[in-house]
Amino acid sequence: MQYKKYHFNRLLREFKNRLKDSDSSLDEYNYLDIVERAVKDEATFTIFRSIPGYRDILEHISDELAEKYYVNLREQLSHKDIVDLSKLVKNIGNPNLKKFDRDELNPTVLRYINVALDLRSKFNDYDFNNFVELGCGFGGQALILDKFYKINNYAFVDLPQVNMLIKKFLDLHNPNFKYSLSNIETFDKNKEYDLFLSNYAFSELPKKLQLKTIHSIVGNVNCGYMTVNNFNKISIRYLNINGYQKRLNNLKIFSEKPESYIFNKILIFKN
Repeated sequence: MQYKKYHFNRLLREFKNRLKDSDSSLDEYNYLDIVERAVKDEATFTIFRSIPGYRDILEHISDELAEKYYVNLREQLSHKDIVDLSKLVKNIGNPNLKKFDRDELNPTVLRYINVALDLRSKFNDYDFNNFVELGCGFGGQALILDKFYKINNYAFVDLPQVNMLIKKFLDLHNPNFKYSLSNIETFDKNKEYDLFLSNYAFSELPKKLQLKTIHSIVGNVNCGYMTVNNFNKISIRYLNINGYQKRLNNLKIFSEKPESYIFNKILIFKN
């Protein structure tokens, strides 16, 4: 009964938002306004990851979930390993920190490390060098992945305002890899990439943009790894499960570990 009520309310929200071309939550939280201010204003940049409208989109991991990420990571890594990896992403922007042992760590970066380990596990026979990521936040996932793979090129695909923030953030880290910044419309389809990566962003695009992304980007990669929400048998605004299965080759579906939400899934595919 609880699931039926959830899906009814979900479909009602999708019906109301079916004609919109973007994620309405970005407007609701003034996300892009905060991003633009962080790019232009140094005072905002020093705290942008703690501003509610940004935090609710990118830095919203609860202490309970952060603890689960840490416990999961400790199955493969020492505490020192986790601390050292976390230091790869500087705490610029005053993010939330949670104490583990005697060290304060950012829960979002713990999730990035978790994704990197899971990616390596699910594609253990692959050595990825060229990445394309859709919906990149401030670029932190790439900085973590660079420790797990020898990255040559990393393509960040996001909104123009977000790309400017990514550049500003990465310039303070001096990454080892070359990178490009584009949006779905301007992505260079002539280059071939090893892996397409998306942490929730693809599944939050309206169906029209999901199909455009598959045509313009996903078709140019060898493999893909996505954490998705909005993954349902029936959907008005987004691709449904059958839509994913028809359009992504050799699709495999996994549960998250740890689970961030009961309906979220991990998808991997190989072209």
